[in-house]
Amino acid sequence: MQAEIDVIRFLSDDDRSDIGRMVIDGTVGPDNVVRAVHQVLEIVTGRRWWEGHRLLLMSTELEALGHLTLAGVDPWHRSAYEWCAATYALYTRHADERERLRFDFQLSIPPKGYEDDWGVEEGDDPTAVEKALASWTGG
Repeated sequence: MQAEIDVIRFLSDDDRSDIGRMVIDGTVGPDNVVRAVHQVLEIVTGRRWWEGHRLLLMSTELEALGHLTLAGVDPWHRSAYEWCAATYALYTRHADERERLRFDFQLSIPPKGYEDDWGVEEGDDPTAVEKALASWTGG
């Protein structure tokens, strides 16, 4: 639920109040709000919602934020898509192929309760994942 809270707190007080009233009076259900937040995250970051949220959270770590700032990446002049791309580049810039694949895999794992969203139709082949894990662990 952290991703949803993070996005909703960026809304104006009036918008948050409107959403709260709609949920209370039954105009929309909490599930609708959650789906809408996930869609917004996917649209603005260009990634699955949990990947975008993780990259945004990672970018706020002091060292990461310092590197991004020193590189001239200004969050007030960049889109969430660009900010996530810069964060991804920061975390993978010195990684070899194996380390980058491991980072990509860890980033791609959906949060608890959303495992069904990690679907084969989006390229997450369970057999390929098992083989990749085996190769990383020496199996």
